[in-house]
Amino acid sequence: MSPPVHVLRFRPDALRALGARVFAALGTPEDIADLVAGSLVDANLAGHDSHGVLRIPQYVRQARAGEIVVAARPRVLQARHATALLSGEWGFGQPAGQAAIAEAVQRCREYGIGAAGLVRCNHLGRVGEYVERAAASGCAAVVLVGGLGRAAVPHGGREPVLGTNPIAIGFPVEGEPPALLDFATTAVAAGKIMAARAARKPLPPGCIVDGQGRPSTDPEDYFNGGALLPFAGHKGYSLSVLIELLGQALTGGDRLGQTADERHRHRLSGALFCAIDAGVFRPSDEARAAARRVVDRLRSVPPAPGVDRVLTPGEPEAEARRARAAAGIEVAEDTWDAIVAAAETAGLSPRDLPHPVATT
Repeated sequence: MSPPVHVLRFRPDALRALGARVFAALGTPEDIADLVAGSLVDANLAGHDSHGVLRIPQYVRQARAGEIVVAARPRVLQARHATALLSGEWGFGQPAGQAAIAEAVQRCREYGIGAAGLVRCNHLGRVGEYVERAAASGCAAVVLVGGLGRAAVPHGGREPVLGTNPIAIGFPVEGEPPALLDFATTAVAAGKIMAARAARKPLPPGCIVDGQGRPSTDPEDYFNGGALLPFAGHKGYSLSVLIELLGQALTGGDRLGQTADERHRHRLSGALFCAIDAGVFRPSDEARAAARRVVDRLRSVPPAPGVDRVLTPGEPEAEARRARAAAGIEVAEDTWDAIVAAAETAGLSPRDLPHPVATT
């Protein structure tokens, strides 16, 4: 039996301040450092710990290795009518993702629909964040990210050739947070394997294979040469392939990602951000009211035995945000130790570290 895992609880603002100090200590401009730290903490608040402060050590390693250009800012490479192509300039992914969805929303204001491609970009964080931003501006949105890494096997294969290739879709709803889906096309995201490893918990069956292509539930097998499996067999695999085509082949991520710098040659991913004005076909308030009727209808369905109630897409994130904003964010002790070590390598001292509000 694995030893018990101790969990620390922190105030969200304390974790955000710590993340911002860590990134600033690496030479990141203060506004970018605060933006990235805020995005990570917001992922924790939304219940997606796999994309939260657990990523701080990863980002520090990448920055120190030169894989993240900490002072880089996204820029527009080309713009034409309802579309734009942006480059993340190998900086942090979150500023690039926010710039891309802002471009898509701005263009949909004029044309009813807008699209932005994004290349030369590092890890984008929780992609659901970007469709939430679009929904707050009255837009439905789709974000597709294809080609980052080689972590997943194709259906029926044993060697990893695909990324996690996530998808997020959001739609504004009258009087409440947007309806939202946000998931990898693999059975589990790589970050969730990191979280399971830190918590010393097994994975559900059907998520990964080991280095020999054999099914496994041990997170360590993934980090020792294993690979991710697509969700839902051939269906998840097919969706992953199409996301790679739309996110990478369409945007030119495979071509524009290549540089003379060997550190970046493996980063050939691309992302597609699409925004549709909720008022493009009917008055916007009518569209949002119709969305509210849909979610209300679903919630009125009697729950199956053993289920408390029917939830709608995006409701778990909204509930997690309310609960964690009040009670704090839980961080596994192993994860906290890694964050502390990363902070020290960035030059922070123990007095810069927040104290937990509770320990269990």
